[in-house]
Amino acid sequence: MALTGLLRSLAAGAVLAALAVPSGFAASQPASDHARAEAALSDIRAAVTAIMEAENATSSGPARYKLSAKRAINALVGSHDPAFDSKVSNPGNATGAIGEVNHLLDRIANPPFVPILHGVLINLQSAVASLQDALKTRGIDDYEESASQALETLEIAEGRPDAYDVFGGMEGAIANTELGVPAGAPRADGCAAPKSPGYGVTHGWLVWRAVPLDDNADPADGGAIVRKEGSMLVFYTPAAAMVHHLCATAPEHSAAHTKARPAAVQVTKTPPPVRLIRVADSSDGSVSYTEAQARSGKAIYMQHCDSCHGKNLQGVSAPAIAGTEFLTVSHKNNYTVSILNTIVTQNMPFNDPGGLKPTEYADVMSFLLASNCFPAGKTPYPSDPGSTFGTAKISIPAHPAGTPDKNGMCEVK
Repeated sequence: MALTGLLRSLAAGAVLAALAVPSGFAASQPASDHARAEAALSDIRAAVTAIMEAENATSSGPARYKLSAKRAINALVGSHDPAFDSKVSNPGNATGAIGEVNHLLDRIANPPFVPILHGVLINLQSAVASLQDALKTRGIDDYEESASQALETLEIAEGRPDAYDVFGGMEGAIANTELGVPAGAPRADGCAAPKSPGYGVTHGWLVWRAVPLDDNADPADGGAIVRKEGSMLVFYTPAAAMVHHLCATAPEHSAAHTKARPAAVQVTKTPPPVRLIRVADSSDGSVSYTEAQARSGKAIYMQHCDSCHGKNLQGVSAPAIAGTEFLTVSHKNNYTVSILNTIVTQNMPFNDPGGLKPTEYADVMSFLLASNCFPAGKTPYPSDPGSTFGTAKISIPAHPAGTPDKNGMCEVK
């Protein structure tokens, strides 16, 4: 993606105006989940601005480029990280985008923004790695290649408010989950029609935001659907499409109650359910996929996935999804295969999310497990796994299949 086009993309898609960060916020300590999310988003944008300062300068040289990279790293990692350079100014806050996201992930509960923020965290870490590579380069061309990689990764981390899955990034999480509710703001049942100004939340998802008609709210500020209801404007988020399914599972919401919701919420397309799979070693040391599935999954991957994740799965415009670095980060951040499975089945391929057949997704997941050296077994990877699967954490296998290469991967033949 050209840098100019990328900048336009990063500048577009503002989050709901009602959730804007107060002036001077970066200098203060976030006091709520909402504030932390906004601080993380602000730091991501500060890093992008820092990278582009060298690009936009009338005269630039190696020193100017590398200074920009260092400032961007500071905004992402925060002042307490070993990668922070105290000799260089920090355009973000002291906690840094990665620190803010880690704070939001540091909880026992599992709100719906957790899988989204796991994706954000991976991309932020990948951006830092690209910027550190940029600092090691000698030529401007090599620097720009690494810096462009960081910008593309930061674009994914910033995300967009019209997506409530992993590709929603920070903007999607703020626009579609309870992270979008400011501290102290009135909350209501997202399964019911709004009766007064406030935020409608259910199961951790932000369903609607209602404001008075005289609030000067701009419909372009956010919301998949905007309705005038009585003396209010109601902005229904893209996540509102899931309300019908979620409310139907709650015993306190009767069919009559569900029908009472405004027609705007009755969106016909609902996202596929989160599918959980089993990856823990069984008694014979195998995992739940077969070698045949892995071979089939390799062909599917090469057709639909390698343009972003690379033929060697080490990442191109998207992060690496196999090998020592991927497995180490996964273990450090307590990732489970259910998270990986959610990303693959609901968000891939990038240009056609959810467009593959269930058996094809099962084969791709088998290929990823095989590439990460999890040994195959006789039990096929399920194309429709149930809710009892997927609690095992991703980490470097204690007994890898075959001999891992220099990247910690096993070849699928």
